[in-house]
Amino acid sequence: MTERRPDTLLMLSGGIDSAYCLWQRVRAGQYTRTHHVSLADHEGRRDVEDRAVQQILDWMRRNGGEGLIEHTSSAMDFRDMWIPKNFHAWAYWAGAIMASPRGQSITTVILPRHSDAFRGGPNSPGARKSDAAYRGHIKLICGREPRLSLPMAHLTKAEAVAAMPEDLLRLCWWCRRPRAGQPCHKCMTCRQVDPALAARWRR
Repeated sequence: MTERRPDTLLMLSGGIDSAYCLWQRVRAGQYTRTHHVSLADHEGRRDVEDRAVQQILDWMRRNGGEGLIEHTSSAMDFRDMWIPKNFHAWAYWAGAIMASPRGQSITTVILPRHSDAFRGGPNSPGARKSDAAYRGHIKLICGREPRLSLPMAHLTKAEAVAAMPEDLLRLCWWCRRPRAGQPCHKCMTCRQVDPALAARWRR
């Protein structure tokens, strides 16, 4: 009997966007390879993201995802070094996964990018650089160019927050620079999520 292998990879950060994409795939009964990079850097969110990933995976398995998710993890430690853009790191790991013996079936990489993820929108220079990084790094590492899937590019961050199940949303992490395990309420992501959550809880 041939072993079932996933053809789609999702980098699962513990945040709202990747959780939204995985939730949609579980709802559709789609098999997904997920991977979490436990990232230590000067922004200091490794522990809260690691915890959120495990909670999200547990929620998915309890809510229709049992047998639909193959998960792996790795770690990076930048210490106090400056990081130009995290998508270069995610693209590296996606390429490493696709180059591995168990990753040969993967043809598609999900980018959990909402419409206001980059200043200037989904066709901005920043968005194009991210796409180029994924295509370029992955092809250099594994010898084949992935299909990039952007399943939430039509949604704003606020719309994704409004759409998700409340109990799943409460498991996610979003702040880029937490302080003592709490959101900073100052970073770009907090400025998007705080009003979206306030509107959601008022419903």
